[in-house]
Amino acid sequence: MTWLKWLLIALGLVVILVTAIVAGLGMMTSEQGEEVRHISVGQRTITVSHYKKLTQETTADGVKIVVDGHTITATADAIAIDGKAQTFDPTQDVQITIDEKGAVQAKTLSADAPRPDEESPEEGGDSPPE
Repeated sequence: MTWLKWLLIALGLVVILVTAIVAGLGMMTSEQGEEVRHISVGQRTITVSHYKKLTQETTADGVKIVVDGHTITATADAIAIDGKAQTFDPTQDVQITIDEKGAVQAKTLSADAPRPDEESPEEGGDSPPE
């Protein structure tokens, strides 16, 4: 009966050790990563990506986004980044990317281009046999 007791103790120690190792690895690799957020304003979707810190406030006519020290103000008709008005069609989706140095790039997403988080359709379509 003593061998059974020692076997259970050893098994318990192995479970505790494995749990500690997994928790330690989880803490070591849990860096603050870059994220992506999709925000709907009017008819468009604004995609903010590769940021480290983002806060979002709803205003009377749109949304105010503060991302990595840059201020983005978006209404149904216009978008301004750091106070500079952007010339985007109000019906087009916009992707705003912040690089590692903090530079902001804004571009429109074309209607036929897939969004960054969507998979593209399979190629080689199903054409009917002739």
